[in-house]
Amino acid sequence: MRKPLVNHCPLGQHHMLDKIAYDYVTEIRKRGANKSKIKYELAERAKKFTDEEREKLRELIQKWQELKK
Repeated sequence: MRKPLVNHCPLGQHHMLDKIAYDYVTEIRKRGANKSKIKYELAERAKKFTDEEREKLRELIQKWQELKK
């Protein structure tokens, strides 16, 4: 079993996941972006996360997609 991500950030427990989600949504929305490559890279990165962290990442991605419309 993997250890949960260590986050010593004063902004909150999920600040790092929030940054990952924001960067993902920003990259996906760029014109000419290789979306399949970006999605694959995020999936590879998410393999290291716990199930709870993956669920929170999904929620944060949805949040940023709604805000970027």
